[in-house]
Amino acid sequence: MRSEAHIGEAAELYATGHLDELERMAVDRHVAGCNECLRRLGEAEETVLALELGNVASAAPIGSLSLPAGRRGISPWWLLPAIAAAFLLGLLLPGKQPARDAATLAMIGSHFAHSQFAGSSGAPAKVIYARDGAWYYVIVAGAHRYAVSGERGATVTELGVTQPQGQTSALFVRAGVRFERLQMSEAGAVIETAAIR
Repeated sequence: MRSEAHIGEAAELYATGHLDELERMAVDRHVAGCNECLRRLGEAEETVLALELGNVASAAPIGSLSLPAGRRGISPWWLLPAIAAAFLLGLLLPGKQPARDAATLAMIGSHFAHSQFAGSSGAPAKVIYARDGAWYYVIVAGAHRYAVSGERGATVTELGVTQPQGQTSALFVRAGVRFERLQMSEAGAVIETAAIR
């Protein structure tokens, strides 16, 4: 990606996790020096987060996309309008709006990434985190209480326990440390791990 070119539709592909490592690095380099594209990327990430948290009626799960539209032989021109329309639909339909809590405010005020937990618990879980390690927000499907820790090298830091909140459980932590991975544990055994990129 040339430095004078803006990121365009790569913002939405980046936010949904559908760029390869080189493409992600090119976007990261560009937004480091372009406030316009950084703002667009932040808006795309906020929209994807709203979709992932279920704040939009009838939205398909983000994880159900297997390849970026352009790589499936489908023109990706529709991606931004579709995300925008789904987001607006979620705002216009009656229903419970998300609380303005510390996690929501942290996400609004910063550039973030996300990673899926993988392991044996069977409960879908995700961590949304500030790129600089300032905060981590762990969300788990179901009312579970999992101990969450961060790992950096040989150092393991206990972060807290997910707290049930309706049909999910969550933990928001201001850490100030860029971990390499987060782990969820139950009864002292690690059951899920998420890599922090």
